[in-house]
Amino acid sequence: MRYKKILSKLGLSEWESSVYLDLLEHGTSSIVDISNRTGIHRPMLYKILPLLVETWLISSVIRWKRKYFKSESPEHLKNLFEKLSTSFNSIIPDLEDMYASNDARPNIQVLEWKKWIRQIFEDVVVTLKKNDVYYRYSSRVNFWGKFLPTNYYEQRDKKNIERYVITSESRAKSKQSKPNREVVYIPSWFDLFDENVGKLIYWNKIAIIDYNTLTSFIIENRLLAKFEEKIFKSLFRFLRQMQDGE
Repeated sequence: MRYKKILSKLGLSEWESSVYLDLLEHGTSSIVDISNRTGIHRPMLYKILPLLVETWLISSVIRWKRKYFKSESPEHLKNLFEKLSTSFNSIIPDLEDMYASNDARPNIQVLEWKKWIRQIFEDVVVTLKKNDVYYRYSSRVNFWGKFLPTNYYEQRDKKNIERYVITSESRAKSKQSKPNREVVYIPSWFDLFDENVGKLIYWNKIAIIDYNTLTSFIIENRLLAKFEEKIFKSLFRFLRQMQDGE
């Protein structure tokens, strides 16, 4: 039964799976033999067997002027999987477009407790693709490592995700230089920037995290995320130019 479930995901019907597994187990067989073992009537087998031959899962041989069938190597199942994978990947862009245009109104979630903060950072590395970028305001005071999922760094670095960070002057000076991360700071003479609140902008989402109350907000809307990204980039460039001139 377990095999049939997996084979069905590759596009085989229950009867096709039954015939293929039967031939794997019993070897070269006549239609009468297959029908007796599987309980599938011969008229149906005459329809099923050519389909399995076309997929290279079985083949036919002639012995003593009679046709027999035998299974081929399960390696041929990989071809079915590759075709399915190719078809799946080809429709993803269209589905993404449908998803993005489905509703122009923002989707807003209000989340509470530490586990949801952890879930936000998990969503960042799951949502972003290889070499993507996210933008972060960080006015945290408290240590934040406890809010990260255990595999966050591994997933982030595997995808080579770039980060641009605006933080306080004191935190910026304590941060070590890291690849794929640029940090600028709000000057202390302007603002201490120590509210212990963070904001992340990634793909079509804006996440706001209040570490004081462990409350989070996620706004999902491509237009709003793009707007926030433009504001962030403008401020980041201004702070970068100011600090380069120091």
